Formats: sequence, structure tokens, C-alpha cells
Amino acid sequence: MLVDTRDIRSASRIARNFGQVTEDLESGRTIVIMRNNTPLGVLAPVSLLERLDEIEEREEDVRLLAAALVRSATSTGDLIALDDLAAELGVSLDED
Repeated sequence: MLVDTRDIRSASRIARNFGQVTEDLESGRTIVIMRNNTPLGVLAPVSLLERLDEIEEREEDVRLLAAALVRSATSTGDLIALDDLAAELGVSLDED
């Protein structure tokens, strides 16, 4: 993620100007919080979290598709259980 240098702020500056921070969040900006010149965290609009959730769901779908493709491409007639393949590929089949 690219960060505008204007969106990098010290924790003390954020505390003093929290009203401005909320306005920036409402306008879609993401604020990086610094303490002792080290990134501490991020304040982000809810829309960013929603996008991240969607990406995670799609990533899991791609993993499942890859598992299915591997299973069909490597089939020699002797199939292994999907649970075993998922475990081998590190894919969770549990619904969250």
C-alpha cells in the first residue's frame, strides 16, 4: 500500500488533532501512526477493512480451486480424500 507522507503522523499529533483525523478517515485517507519514529499502527476507513475481507475470501476460493485442479490433474484413478489433499496443501475447508 502506498502511503502519502502527509498521512504519517505521530501518536501525540493524532491525540491533539483527533477531529482532523476523523475527517481524513471520512474522506478515505489511511493514517499511519508513528511513535519514536517507528510505525505503530494504522487508522483506516471501514471501507478498507471491507476490501481486505473480500480479498481474503477470494484468496481462499483460489486455494480451493487450486486444490481441485491439482486433484483432477493428478488423478490416476486412485483418489485421495479431499480433506487429506487440503491438509497437504495447507488449505482449510472449514466454513468461517
